Amino acid sequence: MAAINKRDLDGVRATLHFPHVLLSQAAVTHYPAASDFSFAAFDARTAGQGWSHSTFDSHSVLMSDPNKAHLDIEFTRWRADGSKIGTYHAMYIVIRIDGRWGIQARSSQL
Repeated sequence: MAAINKRDLDGVRATLHFPHVLLSQAAVTHYPAASDFSFAAFDARTAGQGWSHSTFDSHSVLMSDPNKAHLDIEFTRWRADGSKIGTYHAMYIVIRIDGRWGIQARSSQL
């Protein structure tokens, strides 16, 4: 979340594994490589909302093993004036590959 808030594209890419999959609304977005991932989809989703930053509100582990975890995430998007845009749920599938944990897939209610 810190990398998203700083608009640090390389930082966000570093939290993900590729290929990466995002399931949101009625769409499935596939990012074959890090170079395919940008802020374009995020900017399109937040356009006109006055997005300033987001916060993680809570998380819980739905299931896990030594190399994979499914997480229920709750997060809030905020405007610069401190007003709330909305609170949302997502599921992250986090996997350890070659000793590095990263998000392989996300599913969001957005």
